[in-house]
Amino acid sequence: MIDLADRDKLLKDYSHGMKNKMQLLVNMIVCLPVLLLDEPLTALDVVVAEEMKQLLCTVKQHSIIILSTHIMDLALNLCDEIVLLNHGLLEHLELSDLNGEAFK
Repeated sequence: MIDLADRDKLLKDYSHGMKNKMQLLVNMIVCLPVLLLDEPLTALDVVVAEEMKQLLCTVKQHSIIILSTHIMDLALNLCDEIVLLNHGLLEHLELSDLNGEAFK
């Protein structure tokens, strides 16, 4: 489970990664119907990022998650649909096209 070390500290005294972790946890606790995330795993270490990814998979069962990320593995593991921003336009990506030369 997620360790909340230093939970007696003020939020302003946390590291950037810990602030991101806390913000994500608070958003998950609120159980919003739609969760909009921008690079949710940025500044998190590998272990915490994996824990957060698992939590997002759980949240996905009862909320719509819209996220932007440059981490394709996160998008593939978490998303039902993927769109790419390509020269200012959104392009729907078929998961079957990921192995194609055009995508690479």
